[in-house]
Amino acid sequence: MVTARGRGTARTGFFTLLKISLVVLAFPVLAIVLSVLNNNFSFPRLSRIDFVKSLDRSRAASTKWATDQFVSIGNSLPQPATHEGRELGSNSALAHMVTDCAAMSSDPRLQRLAEFMKPGENPTLWAKMIDPTLVVHPVSGSESADLEEYQRWISHSLSPSGAPLSAAELADMFSPDKFRTGKATHQLFALYLYRKFNGNTPELDRIMDRVENRIAAEAAFDFRVTDLYLQRIAFLLAAGRPDLVRPRWVERALTAQQSDGGWYYNWYGWGPHPFTYTFSDDQSAAHTTAQGMWLTHMLKYRYPEWIAKHYK
Repeated sequence: MVTARGRGTARTGFFTLLKISLVVLAFPVLAIVLSVLNNNFSFPRLSRIDFVKSLDRSRAASTKWATDQFVSIGNSLPQPATHEGRELGSNSALAHMVTDCAAMSSDPRLQRLAEFMKPGENPTLWAKMIDPTLVVHPVSGSESADLEEYQRWISHSLSPSGAPLSAAELADMFSPDKFRTGKATHQLFALYLYRKFNGNTPELDRIMDRVENRIAAEAAFDFRVTDLYLQRIAFLLAAGRPDLVRPRWVERALTAQQSDGGWYYNWYGWGPHPFTYTFSDDQSAAHTTAQGMWLTHMLKYRYPEWIAKHYK
């Protein structure tokens, strides 16, 4: 038989356990809330002088990192000297970023890299990202089948007739609401290229606006400074939406730059996607660093009014 005293003891134990459980649960919730706040607000805001100094240091350091991945003998064009250099030279999207930085800054080191990245004879369709004036051969059916979805979108953006898409693929590419996380940034990059190569329309503006705002909303909550974090900032700027880029995001991106001038792909082990984690040692990655270099150049040369608006 359970006495009243026994029932009271059990009730007290239950409420004690409940309180402990709530306290334990409160810590990760509080940590997440503080991380999201830290991701969006600066306390205090940097002065314009300090921000510009930080931006210039970051731009110079990332430029040095990129050029250090190549070697040049005499008057010959630079050649990749590291795995990351080969990635910069072989990935057309990264080469697009490097050549755009060279065009904006007129930096002779980047211009030398841009010379190396110029396509040779019989260029593929992807080479149009580096030199839009090229006449290229279309993508074959077998080549298209080997591409990932977003790569087919990009190919179509560069040449709709040279890389046609099915009706379903077109619907996905121009869907204003379908994609999240990394897929949304890849979609925006494809749409940015489509507008660049095929012109603008009010409908394209509407679709891009929806995608851009979704990416900005994700950036507000995803406080992990991974490759995707820099990608969101860079692609929003490339698409002409500096108004959606918060100063704190840029500040955190600059702070995450490593002493060698590059950026890690992961953030304390966490990868760009929500459930990826690795215990391997990080090193500066070409994919992330090209995006970081691109965003610093765009803020410096293409959007000085963004700096004037946010920093006094």
